[in-house]
Amino acid sequence: MELKRLHSHLEKLYHYGETVYVAELESFVAKGLLYTRGKKAVITNNWISFVKRFSNQTDFLHTLFCFDEAYQQYLLKTSLLTVLKMREAKDIDGIVDFVHKMPKFAGEIVKMLDELKHGERYETEGLEQRVKEIEPLFRERNHLLFNGAPYYQRIIYYLNHVQQYEQEAVGQDEPLGKKIDEQWIKGRKIAANLQLSPLKDQPLAVLAPHEPNIVLKNPLFKHIFTHPWNLLIFLCCVVREQTEAQGMTTIRFHAVNDEVDVILMSSKKQEYRYGTINDFVLEFCKVSNYQLFPSEIARLETIFHHLHNRGFLTIVDEEYRIPSHIEDELYNTSLFISLMAGSKQLRQRIEQWIDELRDRG
Repeated sequence: MELKRLHSHLEKLYHYGETVYVAELESFVAKGLLYTRGKKAVITNNWISFVKRFSNQTDFLHTLFCFDEAYQQYLLKTSLLTVLKMREAKDIDGIVDFVHKMPKFAGEIVKMLDELKHGERYETEGLEQRVKEIEPLFRERNHLLFNGAPYYQRIIYYLNHVQQYEQEAVGQDEPLGKKIDEQWIKGRKIAANLQLSPLKDQPLAVLAPHEPNIVLKNPLFKHIFTHPWNLLIFLCCVVREQTEAQGMTTIRFHAVNDEVDVILMSSKKQEYRYGTINDFVLEFCKVSNYQLFPSEIARLETIFHHLHNRGFLTIVDEEYRIPSHIEDELYNTSLFISLMAGSKQLRQRIEQWIDELRDRG
């Protein structure tokens, strides 16, 4: 497989958590970064823990290419050659510093040094020749990761992160199922990028944007079912309306400039600001053991703006509300079964979380 095609599979895993399984992904399965089910490769808890060590997609994906053991050996030899040449230039601390930075590779580095040492000096010619001989095998990979020949500081960055990887036991995820409650079970892996384009088919086990496989009388509601975070935010608003119908509004979503503040009614019947919508949802995700990737969710206020622009929400007295005609469709059309009945357990958990926060207030 071309490196670019493998990169494309890894990129899809980075964003959506699943891709079609190909043999070239087997090394990542062996490392506990992926597991396979049917024709799919799915990210694991190890992948999610590891990806959060990186600030951007490029560094993470490039580091994954350095898990290949043959490539690791090549990079170690290349960086060791650089260190030895620095030593010849009187940088006597270079070797010690290099070994210190590579604790998990220290044994291999010391072995290489022993083979190269002759008296008080190291013979670098043989090592340089070996690096030149194997370089063509990795030329395409070098071009992808280094835009040319590998250089010392970048090699250290990649191998440092490879050393930080910790492989833990891998558990298989429950299939998504058809109901909202089946999809939002505790522990579910959820794609956190709000800008992802929807997949044509429903994923196997990871919550990510996809075209809904349901018939909707009002196609407007497709936007709710297509994106997981649209659905969760909308259901939070449903819970807000339901608590008011039951006699006490326990939560409000206030529009403050471009932000959304969460206002709670404490158990002592005093309103107070809990935080932003991001604070509220992130904490709910933590108590639900949701595994967000590749990073934590952010800018959820933009979903309120989107739902408002689409007509799902309106603003009354600086508060986001569900318009009466939308509520009418929720309860008096076939939408009730898929959206309301299908999300009963999730809405109950949102209510329980609100009650817990109210007790703290």
